[in-house]
Amino acid sequence: MNTAPIPVNRFTLIDYSIFFLMLLISAAIGFYYAWKERHKKTVDRVLLGGRKLKVFPVAMSIMASFTSAISILGFAREMYQFGSMYLLIGISYFITQPFAAFFFVPFYHRLGITSAYEYLQKRFNNSVRTSASIIFCVQMFCYMAVVLYSPSLAIEQVTGIPLWLSIVSTGLVCTIYTSLGGMKAVVFTDTFQSIVMFSGLILIIFLGTNRVGGIEVIYQRLYEGDRLQFLEFSASPFVRHTFWSIMIGGFFTSLTVYGSNQATIQRYLTLPSIKDAQIAMMINLLGTFSILVICCLCGFVAYANYFDCDPLLSNRISNYDQLLPFFVVDLLKNFYGLPGLFIACIYSAALSTISSGLNSLSAVFLHDFIYPFYASFKIKSLSHRRSMITTNFLAGCFGLITIGLAYLCKYVGSTVLQISLSIFGLLGGPLLGVLMLGMLVPFANSKVNFIFVCF
Repeated sequence: MNTAPIPVNRFTLIDYSIFFLMLLISAAIGFYYAWKERHKKTVDRVLLGGRKLKVFPVAMSIMASFTSAISILGFAREMYQFGSMYLLIGISYFITQPFAAFFFVPFYHRLGITSAYEYLQKRFNNSVRTSASIIFCVQMFCYMAVVLYSPSLAIEQVTGIPLWLSIVSTGLVCTIYTSLGGMKAVVFTDTFQSIVMFSGLILIIFLGTNRVGGIEVIYQRLYEGDRLQFLEFSASPFVRHTFWSIMIGGFFTSLTVYGSNQATIQRYLTLPSIKDAQIAMMINLLGTFSILVICCLCGFVAYANYFDCDPLLSNRISNYDQLLPFFVVDLLKNFYGLPGLFIACIYSAALSTISSGLNSLSAVFLHDFIYPFYASFKIKSLSHRRSMITTNFLAGCFGLITIGLAYLCKYVGSTVLQISLSIFGLLGGPLLGVLMLGMLVPFANSKVNFIFVCF
């Protein structure tokens, strides 16, 4: 077994060029929509695209918003290290997303709101609304910081791209096009970045399968390594993944994204009708399931390639979060430019998540904190122009805060997938609960709900 370390920095000028070209195109889309909409800009256009966007780009944006670099690195790692059991979470998608499409989409669309948490004031009171909005803001800041930091660290340790360069360049580009171009820029950059993601991952599967000797070899090695596991029905809470934990946990985790998260709900509201939003959710279902399968296949292909020479055991990586970037650099070392395409793929996933988060945070902060503040003190409401300036300023500030928080993530010691699921379980669960309590329990009052959302 060859344990000689592979040199860290294999990036060429062509690779860097492709990576920065992706950032440049993303920024250009933002500048384009900033220029195109300069005489038509309103708060509604910036935050909701005027509620007249097209189905397919919005569907791609919903998919890209929570298909982060965490998903790409985490799914591949899970398949490589623990086996295929987690792949069953894809089945829960076919339950959660139709449920959200036919229960939550009509509900939010008929309210005619901008922030999902405006409903809580209508149903209960301002304290419940404010508490829910604070929880959402904390959730998104934590999640975006992890999304920005995790791939940057893994890629630094494998390719040699400095951590600060990855975090600052990605964070600033995302902040610029989100604050200047608004929702239209976010949706269309998400669509472009989705294409980059799919292209990069499919290329890895194709070349990795070819190098190892074909699908039969991959299957044989997965079987011999006990990585094909789909029949774990244990009720023990000490088993990493079982059918029950995957299906039940997957359903409710996904429901926090599609039923109570402002970033997703905001996309429902960019479409002109309930039917359009439901069609977008069905397209998103196919997209999210496809990206799950593709990411897991990347993990399987990597396992087959390193079947008898684990890169962690041979000290070529320091943890399994670096597995996929290491595999790609190793696989594509003789293909100039292709490692750059993969890095662009990883950062496309990060950009789409962060841009959606910044836009949704701006909406929540403006509608749930600034507007109510003016109303409570009976101050003259913000003009359209000041609201526009405030929205752009908020997106810029939140982007800089995310960059700062990303550096603090070095003190968090867990896998990227576990961190992601923990954030949505810990903070997304209460948000989903408080909204559904209001929707489904007519006798629930503000005191009960305030206690529920806080504890």
